[in-house]
Amino acid sequence: MQRFALPTQRYSLLLAGLLLCLTGCSSVNTQSAQSEESLPSWVMSPPQSNTHLYGVGSATRIENIALAFTQAEQNGNLQIAQQLRTQVSQVNTQDTQVRSGQGAEQVSKIQTAYTQITTAPIELEQTVNEQRFADKNYVYALQSIDRSRIVAKLKIAINDTDDMIRKLATSLTQTEDHYPAPQDWQTFMQLIPYFAQRKFYKDELSLYSTERLPSGKADTEIQDIEQRLNQALTHYGFDVSATRQADHLASALSHFGLTPKSGSLFTLNSRTAQHHEEQDGRFYVFEDGTLELIDPAGTRLASWTVSARGIAKNLDKAQEQATINWANQAIEALFTWLTRLS
Repeated sequence: MQRFALPTQRYSLLLAGLLLCLTGCSSVNTQSAQSEESLPSWVMSPPQSNTHLYGVGSATRIENIALAFTQAEQNGNLQIAQQLRTQVSQVNTQDTQVRSGQGAEQVSKIQTAYTQITTAPIELEQTVNEQRFADKNYVYALQSIDRSRIVAKLKIAINDTDDMIRKLATSLTQTEDHYPAPQDWQTFMQLIPYFAQRKFYKDELSLYSTERLPSGKADTEIQDIEQRLNQALTHYGFDVSATRQADHLASALSHFGLTPKSGSLFTLNSRTAQHHEEQDGRFYVFEDGTLELIDPAGTRLASWTVSARGIAKNLDKAQEQATINWANQAIEALFTWLTRLS
């Protein structure tokens, strides 16, 4: 039996090697477990709050750890933005459902007019870094944004906008038939940017507010003024029948929430000319001309010189595209002039 026995020294070395192997594996597993256990709870489960939004960002740890933390903070900010984008999608879906139904055409017109206005930005709260953590391979950052302070600012902005709407509306004529008076057209057009601004603030408020009831709802007076504006946009019309681009101008007017119709308050005149070039099998058509806005007394209120281009392999299609582009640009210039605040 002894000839099968391992020498004592070799047996000792083998046993020592086996123990070292087991100890090493145990050590690795232990370090991994300790690393996972040492992660702060906010890494896997960000705080929940009615006053703040939280986002956790991570980044690979590099020699320049400050730069790594900067990247982690940016990723945390993106996570907060993603939460808001999800809410934006929900709000848009609800808004579409509300607008469908009776009276949708009028509501659609006034909403379209609102969307054509570039609203003034508001200085909102910035994200801040709450905590940082670094392990062997990654760094983590907990970012937050104070939604309660944003809500407070937006509510103040809505109230200020409502005050401006009321102030403008005091000059509107009270008519027996409740139709908008022709002389009030400038005031009604100037109301559009304020209602557009109000809508922007209200949409922002719906993202940050956690109140069960809708925030920023207009009071009865503001709702009445908006209804009068809606009636004015429908009642005041633009007669494009005398123009060469009548159909295209009418389409562009509708896109901007304005009403094209014959025998209306305003008349539009146009004088345009086209020329074309051919290059590499494509036609380039250029349309240049002037759009004029005429009031009921026949006086020219304003005019705009517009240049547009259409490109297609077919000359007729290129000419058509040039006219469409010209009409859209001309009505955009008209709309911008009508809704100026001064």
